[in-house]
Amino acid sequence: MTIVDFITMNDLNHQAELVAMMSALYAEDEAASPVDQSRFPSSVEFLIAHPSRGRIVLFSERGAICGYALLIPYWSNEFGGTLLFVDEIFVTADARNRGIAKSFFGYLDETRPFDAVALALEVSPGNIRARQLYESLGLTHRRNSVLTYRFADTVQN
Repeated sequence: MTIVDFITMNDLNHQAELVAMMSALYAEDEAASPVDQSRFPSSVEFLIAHPSRGRIVLFSERGAICGYALLIPYWSNEFGGTLLFVDEIFVTADARNRGIAKSFFGYLDETRPFDAVALALEVSPGNIRARQLYESLGLTHRRNSVLTYRFADTVQN
């Protein structure tokens, strides 16, 4: 298994690499909801400036960035504590199939960011390999569906 460091991003030094990976994630996932990619830099800046609202974790292999995850905490009455939402997770094509994502979930289990008691994520219906990985790690499909509504004329911060 590949040795990867998981580094919390706390400055903008790798912003360009991160934004490129974010774009690659949405380019690869044809089933993903449309997203305004021009917002990516401001999302990065917001999470760096407001670490209590979320965290960006960079995956580094021998000093090279090979992936990232966006972690967003929120209180869940159902789970009785902080639920850690893995908003995005991405491993670059040349670093895949080496156990990096699996190692990352082990890292989350050990470190419990935001004192999380559970984690959740979304996966596109057609992303069978990711779904198989998540299920092999113990994530289960819930009966509830996620519905979303975008407020009109909102400023993204």
